[in-house]
Amino acid sequence: MKNSPEEKMLISVVTPVYNGENFVKSAYDCLCRQTYPDWEWVVVDDGSTDGTAKCLETLASGDERIRFFQQKNSGTAKQPRDHAVYEAKGGFVLPLDIDDQLSDDYLERMAERQQQTDADIIYPQMLFVDLDSGKTTQTLPAEGFDTDKVYEARELVKETVPEWRIGCNGGLYRKSAWINMSYPEKKEPIWMNSDEVDERLYLIHAGKAAFAKARYYYQNHEASTTTRISPKVFHTQKTALQLLDIMEREFGKDSEEYRRTMRRTFCDWRWKMMLFVKHHEELTDADAEIQRNLSDCFKRLDASVLTKAERIQFLNLRSFPLVLALYCLRYNRALLKEKVMQRRNPEGFANTYTRKREEEKVCRETARSYLQGKTLNSYEPYVISMFCGNAPSGGLIDRLRGAVSVYQECLATGRAFKLHFTHPFLLTDYLVPGTYDWTVSPDEVSFSPMQSRTLIASSVYDSPGERQMHLKQIQQALVSSRDVQTHAYTNAAFCYDNGFAQSFRELFKPSARLQQHIDKIKAEIGGSYVTVSARFCNCLDDFNEEVYCEPLSVTERQQLLHSCIARLQTVRDEHPHDKLVICSDSTTFIEEAGKHFDIYTTPGTISHIGNDSVHNYEYYERTFLDFYIIEGASATYLLKGPHMMMSGFPYAASLVGGKELKTIQF
Repeated sequence: MKNSPEEKMLISVVTPVYNGENFVKSAYDCLCRQTYPDWEWVVVDDGSTDGTAKCLETLASGDERIRFFQQKNSGTAKQPRDHAVYEAKGGFVLPLDIDDQLSDDYLERMAERQQQTDADIIYPQMLFVDLDSGKTTQTLPAEGFDTDKVYEARELVKETVPEWRIGCNGGLYRKSAWINMSYPEKKEPIWMNSDEVDERLYLIHAGKAAFAKARYYYQNHEASTTTRISPKVFHTQKTALQLLDIMEREFGKDSEEYRRTMRRTFCDWRWKMMLFVKHHEELTDADAEIQRNLSDCFKRLDASVLTKAERIQFLNLRSFPLVLALYCLRYNRALLKEKVMQRRNPEGFANTYTRKREEEKVCRETARSYLQGKTLNSYEPYVISMFCGNAPSGGLIDRLRGAVSVYQECLATGRAFKLHFTHPFLLTDYLVPGTYDWTVSPDEVSFSPMQSRTLIASSVYDSPGERQMHLKQIQQALVSSRDVQTHAYTNAAFCYDNGFAQSFRELFKPSARLQQHIDKIKAEIGGSYVTVSARFCNCLDDFNEEVYCEPLSVTERQQLLHSCIARLQTVRDEHPHDKLVICSDSTTFIEEAGKHFDIYTTPGTISHIGNDSVHNYEYYERTFLDFYIIEGASATYLLKGPHMMMSGFPYAASLVGGKELKTIQF
């Protein structure tokens, strides 16, 4: 229904934001410059770890038009954007990304066009701006497109494939239509570019769509989520298959919309294959997941929509491994050799290529520190286990077991051991020396190549053969460099074979603050207890830190949860009089367990120590609390179901507590 000419409609500008502290003020200023007065800004902070929340709170306190909400990190823009839409008070919503800009008359032009046409969707002119050069690199709608016409929204779908000929960012949407048409969350996991699926659904189900001469400036910059090479970039293969299903259902396989979408799917698949092969070193942690996505997409490709050359080049080869081999031959021949060895000799691959790649990565990261390092007037030839942010180090137990391993060899070779653990927090905030003083001042650590040597021994797997390789490598380094500092970058695990618990207690005990919280938790538990650990990473779609794991489908999640609850019942039956304590990275699992059993979980934020973007005590404390609660349990268990991680965390804590960790595998 149209508003009367005198009646101004309220436009709810909706913005999802994650770590957008540097853009909040410019986005707000952009809205304040609008010639259209009736707007509100609904912002949902998707679990930012920088100063985003503080900036928004400050602005909201002085402007009632700003409505600010927070939620735990979802990993995509879709969920917080939909959250903002649901909170919107206006009858129309307008998405604005935190790092983009609008022309000063933007809202006015969009509102006027909606009044003229009574359309469900109004699209703007979208200008792509390169921030480095300041130049506009592309403008949508494409040249020649009739923006004066009012369209049946459904007929615009074909203008979005294989390439976008219209610009969808910053569109004005009838709120009721958005809520009815948003891609159902519970059907499939939400991927990085799920909004592209949403946009086609809006067009399919909306009534009319029109265009306004309002300018939306889409700004490309280095920090943009859509310009980085990361595992999430390959989520497009998932959304491509979702989009194919929608086009087939709505238009049929013989339609122009379906054929164009298939063509787009092929072009995107081909581009992602090249990215995967050329940038493989940056994507090794997600190798299996990415290959599976690319393979699934390859199987859906329809040769009939491709050119003859493309059919000959790709689709006459129905074997994905063979196609991958061809890409490797063209873009990365060394990767082809790796893949062949990985297939024929997995153990040899683990002890050669994987290890070499990880160690080269650490070497590249640390090199900058030593190239810029200053020579100290005097220094001690310590062996220093290094966790100072200049190289990837893994999680908490990866780091501590590496330190214990180096400590044990220092005792054997007569070297003085120190631990330089300053990133992303000071270890001494949580753990202090036990009977051995490993503390070292930053001023005592020399990054001069003349005064120090680096020892890099990356632990990728945890086999007995690997441990012996680490041991030999470290022993040689410690014996050959007694006159200079030896900086050890390793998370070696051979300490597990050589009195880990005793060495750990010699090195570490809880800080006074941590011990106080441990005592408080044990008092709350109130007696004997058993712990059950379960690490899901992001299998249940509720944990989005740097550990890469794609969420399972809803059905798979439900099956996995059901299996885990059944195993918890087994533990409950074996220990009927002990409190059941759950240590997990999944709030979904913890909540489900709480529905069936009387459980206890440690308070605080679920986090992974490898998340180096956060620097506050409370964020990491729960991890240390879990460790010492497991250490003090009467019995410890680890659940290991399909897609779950075989975590070393409860294993190490159980060793320190003098218990055998019982793994329940299913």
